[in-house]
Amino acid sequence: MNAIEICQLQCGYQEQAILQDISFVLEERKILALLGASGCGKTTLLKAIAGLLPIDHGQIYLHGQQVQNGSSGLDPEARGVGFIFQDYALFPHMTVHDNLMFGLRPLRLKKAEAEERIMSTLSIVGLAGMEKRYPHELSGGQQQRVAIARSLVCRPKLMLLDEPFSNIDSQLRIPLIREIRQLLQEQEVAAIFVTHNKEEAFTFADELAIFRKGRIAQQGLASEVYHHPENRYVAEFLGEGNAVQIIRHSISSVMTPWGELHCDHLPHGEDELILFVRPQWLEIVPGGEGLLLEQQFLGTHAHCRVHWQGMTLNAWHADSLPLNTNNVGLRLRQHRPVIFTRKHWFAAAH
Repeated sequence: MNAIEICQLQCGYQEQAILQDISFVLEERKILALLGASGCGKTTLLKAIAGLLPIDHGQIYLHGQQVQNGSSGLDPEARGVGFIFQDYALFPHMTVHDNLMFGLRPLRLKKAEAEERIMSTLSIVGLAGMEKRYPHELSGGQQQRVAIARSLVCRPKLMLLDEPFSNIDSQLRIPLIREIRQLLQEQEVAAIFVTHNKEEAFTFADELAIFRKGRIAQQGLASEVYHHPENRYVAEFLGEGNAVQIIRHSISSVMTPWGELHCDHLPHGEDELILFVRPQWLEIVPGGEGLLLEQQFLGTHAHCRVHWQGMTLNAWHADSLPLNTNNVGLRLRQHRPVIFTRKHWFAAAH
């Protein structure tokens, strides 16, 4: 069974379309990252799923149950969805315990059961013994755990997170992301989260959905979307690359500056094609016919610009090249080629 299924969802504000024909499924226990530019509809989708925003058309199913059909749907508290806002939305005048108790009020549990849920959930998120503290007495990471605990204590079917890591110091962010991912997996809770940070998305999510102007440009496993983008927007949004003009050589091969390249699937149509090459797919070798224009050491690698065979290309090197390096060559590392037609490539730029 899928954790969520959305069919042809559309909604907008004041007759302006925000989400247009959104359809996707997410399996149980999986995490989906929504990536895209500001204003493309990511947070709007979260609110629509939670029932916090009316929709104009479409259906939403949670674990097989229809919770939205067009403009009519279940109330937010009846959907079994947890929502974590960017600022965590903790009540500053309430203790950690009371923040969690507030989340349980709609369930009308007996006091003993509510207390047991609160204490066990705080233990799960690593906050045992902190139930009497107030939000201002906690670190940013601890406040986020409280927000997650307040959602988990209600035992949601699905967790929605709106830029949950943006307020965390960069040094602590990735370890915390891994910790919370493991927590959600242990609790077998599926999640959808919004982020502008690609590193967060790849660290936290199993799947990516790339948004563009209210539509999903591509969705799939994170590695598939990165290595096999379906269009120029997705390719460039997930990281820089070089557009190299190539020529179709046969049904299953192309001619490139690196020689003939065999491909399983070539786009149909014109013979003039574009080979999209990420900088890490190029290997810099000393003493070639190219000219090293500049290099910048970025910690994990050196980013280099090389003029080679009439093109200026970006390439990565494991470390800074010697200062007296001038002439270099470029080799293409083995990978599955990413190829577009020229028409498709340049049309996607607009």
